[in-house]
Amino acid sequence: MSDLIDLYFASPQYTKHLKPSTQEDYRRYSKRVRAVFGEMEPDAITSPIVQMFMDARGAEHPTAANRERTFLGLVMRWGKARGFVTVEDPTAAVRPFRESRGGRYVEDWEYEAFWDWLGRRGHVMHQCAAEIAYLCAARQQDVLALTRRQVTDEGVLITQAKTGKSQIKLWTDRLREAVNLALSANTEAPVQTEYVIRTRTGGPYTRTGFNAIWQREQRAALAAGVIRERFRFHDLKIKAASDFDGDVQRFTGHKTRSMAERYNRTPDRVVSLDKARRK
Repeated sequence: MSDLIDLYFASPQYTKHLKPSTQEDYRRYSKRVRAVFGEMEPDAITSPIVQMFMDARGAEHPTAANRERTFLGLVMRWGKARGFVTVEDPTAAVRPFRESRGGRYVEDWEYEAFWDWLGRRGHVMHQCAAEIAYLCAARQQDVLALTRRQVTDEGVLITQAKTGKSQIKLWTDRLREAVNLALSANTEAPVQTEYVIRTRTGGPYTRTGFNAIWQREQRAALAAGVIRERFRFHDLKIKAASDFDGDVQRFTGHKTRSMAERYNRTPDRVVSLDKARRK
């Protein structure tokens, strides 16, 4: 199976037709797939074997199991279409786990506490990325992809990789401060690129590299009593949608109002029935 994965990674379907963030995700999923199925012939992988994998992996990590099942099926179908595999996709008969909505609202105090923690630990770029993500309700991949050309007189131009939607997030003092701080940091790096959020060497962050630092600092902050519960970088978009007072769909750039409301975790405040009791 490892050889088939290598062939897929060398193919135009992977190298030319996928976004860099998707390529990175597939590389990550492939590690577990190789560890479990790597020594097997693709034609020997059956639905019961895949189900055994899902049962074992999904016991603690159902979301990861779903993603790895999807990747395995993608490579198997790719291989069959090109004559490398003769059996039908063995993942088709295996049902994925139901995934919860996930994520949570981050309280102001815990955001500020962790933001200060990042600064004390020397992670200025993570501070800036968090501020931009929160203030603009932006996805991580869009924040990490920001370049100087997207910093305009009006604000920050963000084109969502997921939907293609472009928005100019108009300047506020706080947003301008975050962007200026990012642009003024790491100026002594040996390589200078156009990216706003840069590593200590001046290049762009990968999602894996960025998340490794974020998760490590979340664990450290939790152990130090700075925060009481860990939160994901993506939870900052939930916080943004929940905190925004206005048209959430327009603010977040979602195509539908129902999708925008999925990110809004604040309870609706509605009037109660005000009817006098009958005498």
